[in-house]
Amino acid sequence: MSESSTPPSDEEPQDIDPAEGDDKRMSLFEHLAELRQRLRNAFIAFVLAMIVAFVFNKRLYEILTRPVRVAIKHANQEVRFVILAPSEAFWVYFKLSVFVGLLIAAPLIFWELWKFVAPGLYKKEKKLALLVVGSTAFCFLGGALFGYMVLMEPAIYFLVSLTETVPADAVAGIPDLEIDQMMSMEKVAGFATMMMLGCGVAFELPVVVSVMGAMGIVSAKSLWNFNKYSLVLSALLGGILTPGGDVVSQLLLAGPIFALYNVSILVVLLIEKGRKKKEAEMDAEYGSEPFER
Repeated sequence: MSESSTPPSDEEPQDIDPAEGDDKRMSLFEHLAELRQRLRNAFIAFVLAMIVAFVFNKRLYEILTRPVRVAIKHANQEVRFVILAPSEAFWVYFKLSVFVGLLIAAPLIFWELWKFVAPGLYKKEKKLALLVVGSTAFCFLGGALFGYMVLMEPAIYFLVSLTETVPADAVAGIPDLEIDQMMSMEKVAGFATMMMLGCGVAFELPVVVSVMGAMGIVSAKSLWNFNKYSLVLSALLGGILTPGGDVVSQLLLAGPIFALYNVSILVVLLIEKGRKKKEAEMDAEYGSEPFER
């Protein structure tokens, strides 16, 4: 029987010698032991990062609430941050330390998990996984920074401006309407962190849609046909992800979500073009040669 020409396959790992494959296989208990070691290293990194963050807790809280205080100043309002329970300040600083500790330790945590998962992946799968993880981290960080630097200040400014002094009618004995503002230390921190987390999640839209496009679940044409409805859904998603519930926050987040959706369409279109080009090359190279059975 003559040799048949078959296309190269990615099913064989690129970094494992077939002659030594059996020697490099690990038993179930060895896998569990390695997983325990990776999780232990990740946990130690997180705890150390959290301790460092707790040491600088007051400075971190000052940085977190800076857009809030700037918005209050621009609104010509006087607002005091107060605590409503003796332990409130401690728990605010603790939660903030956990949040910042996760951000600091996240690269090492992903690295430990990657070292556990990577040996079982093929070369092509490794590149794809690194691309998805890197894009996810980049988009989340970009969304969190957008929420902190762009969205938070105008949202707080709008909300605080609603409570300005309202003069009464010119009737003797009726005082003006004055509302004294006091913000809970915990509520302010919760608003800021939820704003950043919500924007970070919203900015993951291109990654999710691109993965769905690469898997063939959606196409650029179907996404474009849905584009006329995406503006309404962007506004709805902005209302869900913004903690304030005000119209300003929703609109400020709905715009970037709608733009990211259209960017996702372009990414899926490029993926489809790359897939078609690869299929055309495969057909040109192997399509004319018959396969013997």
